[in-house]
Amino acid sequence: MNNSLYIWIVACSLTAADLIAQEQYPEAMPGISEAYYTSFDSDNPYATKEMLNHIRREKFDVVLPRVMRENGVDMWIHIIRPWGWSGNEARQLEGLGLNYQSIDSTDPMRYEFGSNAAVIVFTDTGEGRIERVVLEGEVEDEGAYDLVRGPSKFINQENYEIMDYAKANPEDIPSTELGYRFMGLRQFVNDRNPTKIAVNYSEELTLAEGSETYTLSLTDGISFADHRQLTRELGGKYSKRIVSSEHMILDYLTRSVMAEIVVFGGSGKLQKPRSFEKVVPGVTTLATIGGSWFSTREADHDEEAFFNYPLQQGDMFQIGMDAYYVLQEGETGPPPEILRSWDEMIRVRRILAEHIVPGLTGEQALELVVRELEEAGFAYIDRDRFDPGIDPEKTQVHLDLHGVGKGLLVPRISPMGASWHREKEIPLFSTLGVEYMIHMPVPQWGEGRHIYYCTLHPRAVVTPRGLEFAAPPVVGIQSIH
Repeated sequence: MNNSLYIWIVACSLTAADLIAQEQYPEAMPGISEAYYTSFDSDNPYATKEMLNHIRREKFDVVLPRVMRENGVDMWIHIIRPWGWSGNEARQLEGLGLNYQSIDSTDPMRYEFGSNAAVIVFTDTGEGRIERVVLEGEVEDEGAYDLVRGPSKFINQENYEIMDYAKANPEDIPSTELGYRFMGLRQFVNDRNPTKIAVNYSEELTLAEGSETYTLSLTDGISFADHRQLTRELGGKYSKRIVSSEHMILDYLTRSVMAEIVVFGGSGKLQKPRSFEKVVPGVTTLATIGGSWFSTREADHDEEAFFNYPLQQGDMFQIGMDAYYVLQEGETGPPPEILRSWDEMIRVRRILAEHIVPGLTGEQALELVVRELEEAGFAYIDRDRFDPGIDPEKTQVHLDLHGVGKGLLVPRISPMGASWHREKEIPLFSTLGVEYMIHMPVPQWGEGRHIYYCTLHPRAVVTPRGLEFAAPPVVGIQSIH
């Protein structure tokens, strides 16, 4: 297994005084941990406001010019619509009864640019550094920008200033309040004379299918009204130079700077296996001990009954990524078939770690890993369901490795999802959730019986050496007496 990034992260850690002080810092943006930015959760010891702002500025210096020039764009106008922010709305996530406050995934660049509502303009002036201007709106980190014009005093039509302006400038009043955000943009653009202007709207990609659940879907960009007001302000000359920024947004989100990797590593901190004071076979249920699922029972078992079904001796189950086995009478450890299933999981993990490298697309990486798995004696399955028609001597493996930490699943190494999930190239230092599932047949238990193990997003970074984990992966099965 490749060396873990965990040691390196610890070496970069903060002092004890810093850790105490950071508890007083607010998050860099309200609701960021609820916005599915899972590498910036509020319990992350590295996610101070200062560190998150540093990441933003470093990406402006390093990633921004690269993605603009690779896409042949010399001006990027990104509009974060204030009316798309969900505020403190509580939603139910897929009917599971989980309340997520302030979920706001309507704009994937909300954290990256540090705003819930703004018109932001990046311009490549050819001088090496990208000019950064907030034309209208508020940002968390004003120091990251060259100019912040601030929120327009005309954005609220219920004040006297807009009444006075309208009386004095009847020929220059936008047809809707949406247009006030773009006031002055035409002159600003004309002064810079860009040849290609990227704007955040979808043209080819189904960005609404960018994340794992529909409740956390990404935006497909500005509204029709936004587009109409924007083009009206720019005029015919520059409106004809507008293109979609959808591919550039993906490039920006999937590339990480080193400070971001440090924060990502902190979010993957080592979790200690649970210990149980008392488990009574036939009485204690999976729900009672906070278990996730059984590994030695049918995967298609009704989940509600699953959680309320009593644990029995000989059961193997999971809590998160940790596996537990309830010893039977006379056993001092898990039996050979249980231990073999763990060995199979480790073999798969090694293949993934060795062969997922930068430069491949998700599709190419999938084909390579499937070939390596089959050469190693595994059977690849394109869905997480045991296939009784496959050779009972072969362990079946399903794959769904994907981007994690930005609410975005690309690059994705899986048969699942939209095609553009797999078409994206895996960049250096891409942050992945290493999700795969194994189904190991146990013929002596009966036809179709098998042991199931699922990894739930252990976090890894793609390096030239392959996958390197942000924290030591789970190392074995815990026995319960």
